[in-house]
Amino acid sequence: MADTTTKPMDTKDRRSFLKIGGGVVVGAAVAGVATIAYYNGVIGNNSSSSSSTVQSLSSQLATTQSQLSDTQSSLSNAQSTIGALNSQLSDTQSSLSNAQSSLSAANSQNAGLNSQLSSTQASLTSANGQISSLQSAVTSANGQVTSLQSQVTSLNSQASSLQGSVDSQAAFLTLNVTEQTELLAIASAIIPTDSTGPGATTAGVAYFIDHQLKGLYGHAGNVFMDSPHIPANTTGPITVNDFEGNPVTYTGATVTFNVGSTSYKVVYPATGNVRVGAGTRYQYLWDMREYWRLGLEGIETYATAAYGGAFETLSAANQTACLTDLWNNKPTLAQFNDILPSDFAYELFFMVWNGFGMDPVYGGNWNMVGWKYYGFNGVNMGNFFNEGLTTKEIMVMTKPVTLNPVSLGQFQKGSV
Repeated sequence: MADTTTKPMDTKDRRSFLKIGGGVVVGAAVAGVATIAYYNGVIGNNSSSSSSTVQSLSSQLATTQSQLSDTQSSLSNAQSTIGALNSQLSDTQSSLSNAQSSLSAANSQNAGLNSQLSSTQASLTSANGQISSLQSAVTSANGQVTSLQSQVTSLNSQASSLQGSVDSQAAFLTLNVTEQTELLAIASAIIPTDSTGPGATTAGVAYFIDHQLKGLYGHAGNVFMDSPHIPANTTGPITVNDFEGNPVTYTGATVTFNVGSTSYKVVYPATGNVRVGAGTRYQYLWDMREYWRLGLEGIETYATAAYGGAFETLSAANQTACLTDLWNNKPTLAQFNDILPSDFAYELFFMVWNGFGMDPVYGGNWNMVGWKYYGFNGVNMGNFFNEGLTTKEIMVMTKPVTLNPVSLGQFQKGSV
């Protein structure tokens, strides 16, 4: 008969069971079937209590295994989540590194901006000081502008008055249109308006000559016009009439003229080519108006023949060359209406310079531009404009002083 008494579990076997059971709970390292077989070998197949215990343990094992499987699945998910988190952490660390680099660059830029801001603030402070100074200068300038505007108003009034005077002078009285155009060009060629100062046109020289030709000068007033007239460059004997109409042969010796019972002796040189500028220069039958007409006509004839056009149409260089030719007597007497070209050249230059430098009361030197140009003071003796100088002080000065010019008209009226 079989022994049904429950055999106490050997201590070694108990340890193995606990070890195996513990291993299942912790790690589930042994398969369920093998475990049950093991239990059956140790406990016995006929023990109902053991069988029940085994079933209970098997059930617990199955539950534990299911829990373990769930735990493993959760662990796998957790590991996957950890991997994703690690990837996110890596990305975050990379972003953080980039952010730190950007922050470092921003800090550097901020330092530069702070430096620029400091420099800008210093510049602004300096600019504010300059603005303040400029505002002060503007205030001063506005005061000066007000003063200048007052002066301009006064000068405009004077200019209007002077313009009225000029308008009354700027009209030709004698010369025809062709002569006017030619004389304006000739005068401008002799004294041009350029960077050094005003010229003949500004001074109204052509109008001065025209007005002189209208008056005594043009009609040979106060000039001895009777014979004998000895043409220039005359050589050999010529016959002229004395004051009583008696013919006298000129041989270069002393010639006696009888006026009533009185005899006059006149000595003529062997040639009539007298010194330029001498009163004996003019040896022609015409009055000055006719002399100028013939002379201007001669210049046009010669300019057309020698330079291809009327004088006023020539270039500046050719105008100068044409005038130089007059002094050298290059035009023929036929071209120049029997006038020696150098004779007319002398009269031409003499009158142009008179118009530029004479007192304005004679009709030229408008607004005293000629006097202002070469520093002539007219009749200002040192204090006409309250300069505070006496004539004696001016005479003993070691350096010349330039005074504002005064014309005879201003001096007589006692005002500017």
